[in-house]
Amino acid sequence: MSIPKKICTKVENTTGICYTVCIKRHRMMQNTYRCKMLKKIDILGMKIDNYTVREAMMQVEIYLGDTSMSVIDTIDVALLDLASKEDTARRYVENLDLVVIGEKEILLAADIHSSQRLSEIENHDFFREFAKRIMRDGHGVFLLTQTAEEEQQLRAFLEDKYERIRIEGSCVMEDKEGDPEAVVNEINSASADVIFSVLPSPVREQFLLENRNKLDVRIWYGLGRNYAPGIRVNRFSRLAEGLIYKRKLKNRLHKYNKK
Repeated sequence: MSIPKKICTKVENTTGICYTVCIKRHRMMQNTYRCKMLKKIDILGMKIDNYTVREAMMQVEIYLGDTSMSVIDTIDVALLDLASKEDTARRYVENLDLVVIGEKEILLAADIHSSQRLSEIENHDFFREFAKRIMRDGHGVFLLTQTAEEEQQLRAFLEDKYERIRIEGSCVMEDKEGDPEAVVNEINSASADVIFSVLPSPVREQFLLENRNKLDVRIWYGLGRNYAPGIRVNRFSRLAEGLIYKRKLKNRLHKYNKK
């Protein structure tokens, strides 16, 4: 990643407003670049981000001001387990613009015990700050789910907890099976700035691989499976499944570290 020498070419000498904005954006890009080089942790040979919420929101500020789509995703132990076995999932994780660590066990596996970071992860602080940011600035969101039930759950969660979020539209992938162009058209016609996705793997990876450059939004944000623990389906089976994945991750890390 190279730091752009010039962010804005238009300078309004009479007021200095544009010039000031450009300089601030340039400095933010420089600070973010330096931060990105330092805030990486190694899990099973994958370099993933470990930003504080404040640092991550600095990145979001840049993404919202960009014209190309940036991809943020919430990484849990299950996805890391999959990425350790499948190349497609591994490339997906490694090529994300911003990784949001979704489970504290990932940090602990990397021998990181920062009380601040553990608290931020457990309390879903990044999502809360992200939601506040888009509500404050009036950015619209589009909901992308695999099933109608997931769409209803996500919509209910947002309307209950973040009622000022402007939902511009939604799409259920299973209703558009075999027709990704229809999904792209629905997203683009909604004129939203952000996609909230809860698509599972490998649907998520395949859709982004084929259609990322066609999407006219600023941010794709994968919320992960546990964005709203209180309304999850099969809550106890998910808990049991999570424990299995965490045990697998621990075993894989033990084998990896012995190499």
